[in-house]
Amino acid sequence: MKKIIIITLIVGAIFIGCSSESSSDSSFDTKGYASTDKLVSAEWLNNNIDNVKIIDVRKTEDYELGHIPGALRLTPNDVFQIENDQGTKGMLPSANHISTALSSIGINENDTVIFYDGNSNLWASRGLWALEVYGHEDSRLLDGSWAFWSQNDFTVTTDTEPITKSDYQFNNAPNNNLLADWEEILESVDDPSKIVCDTRSPDEFTGKDVRANRGGHIPGSENVNWVNAVDASGKFLDSKKLASIYESKGIKTDKAVYTLCQTAVRATHTWFVLQELLGYENVKVYDGSWIEWGNSELPIETK
Repeated sequence: MKKIIIITLIVGAIFIGCSSESSSDSSFDTKGYASTDKLVSAEWLNNNIDNVKIIDVRKTEDYELGHIPGALRLTPNDVFQIENDQGTKGMLPSANHISTALSSIGINENDTVIFYDGNSNLWASRGLWALEVYGHEDSRLLDGSWAFWSQNDFTVTTDTEPITKSDYQFNNAPNNNLLADWEEILESVDDPSKIVCDTRSPDEFTGKDVRANRGGHIPGSENVNWVNAVDASGKFLDSKKLASIYESKGIKTDKAVYTLCQTAVRATHTWFVLQELLGYENVKVYDGSWIEWGNSELPIETK
């Protein structure tokens, strides 16, 4: 009887160890992140590649030249952006629009989904944010994305797996706490407890680079170019460096933060950094971003 109990305990310990290994990534322990629930390293993905679904959001030609084994491809601006009824491009599509795309590549509701792209998780973060809004249980980014994977001796293939389509359904109401409209942004302008983090380039922010009817920025907003959050390899900086970058611009944890860019792609990257890696409790993406604000009569600054 004692032998049976001992064996059972050993098997249970092994199972717990394997379960923990497959669900979390301890390689970020030295980075000081508030949470790593939505981030994985290349090493972790390589060890768990058979237990997850990987979505490649690069261009078709890049995918065909080589991709992570088992990766399934989606075109991100087709799946995670749409022109709304008011003619504003780049807006978040309906849940049905996105679930149809996920079904087409065989994604199921209980899958752990890993996104990667060819540009430091820029478009990958848009995909993850969209799934967060609509309530997918477990979606994550690959730290360093394609650049790190492909340059560090991890397996690359040109093979494609046969796809069995699924019937993906979002079953929860959208999490509207993750996105803001222009009315909410306007209300924040004179509220010191709120701040807009403009993730565009400095030239876009000052109005030198004009990508709408008007150039400039929202009054009172602060500019932190999204690329400042990653290193030369495309990996996210550690929490100490990230906190220094944002806090130096007054973007602090005690404020409600709204991120924006041109069409809310760069904005979702910064949303991920602030909410997930730094633990900010109130971060929203202004989905209309500058393509909406700059094409309106809403107030702007150019200094």
